[in-house]
Amino acid sequence: MTTSLWISTIAMFGVLVISSFGRKPFNWIRALLPVAILGYFAATYLKDVPTGGNNGLLLAASIILGALIGLVLVLLSRAEYDQTNGKTYVYTNPASIAILAFVFIFRIVLIEFVTHHGKEAYRFSMQHHFDLEVLGPIFILMAGAMIIVRVAGIFAKVNRNPSNVSKMDS
Repeated sequence: MTTSLWISTIAMFGVLVISSFGRKPFNWIRALLPVAILGYFAATYLKDVPTGGNNGLLLAASIILGALIGLVLVLLSRAEYDQTNGKTYVYTNPASIAILAFVFIFRIVLIEFVTHHGKEAYRFSMQHHFDLEVLGPIFILMAGAMIIVRVAGIFAKVNRNPSNVSKMDS
């Protein structure tokens, strides 16, 4: 991996962890920041995505996996309204950080394997009819599905209590 990929991977992980871990006041900026970061990476890296052979299946599988991970992250979080200060808080426990860490470490391990074992990776991709250029889009689409499901789930949890709808922070 290049230095810029290392920096972007670590930065994305850091922002996701800092913006979501623990008990944080719910607001639109904190909720949509991961979507904005995802938008940047999607605009940067989702160009000329190979879809021939088994690439389409890998892309679809990555979206489904990302959505499932996002659902688990939603299930591991909760929203609560604090009547003393009128704010809605979202609580994310340490297990969610472990899941995010696993996803990002998995990405790094796979990219490093392909980088340092190019012949084996190329041979595997030819045998299974997919292009190695699909790996970047796979991770972006997986992260995208994970983030979108997580953000939508958090909004649903916050809005589940009718008193929270009009009391969300700006």
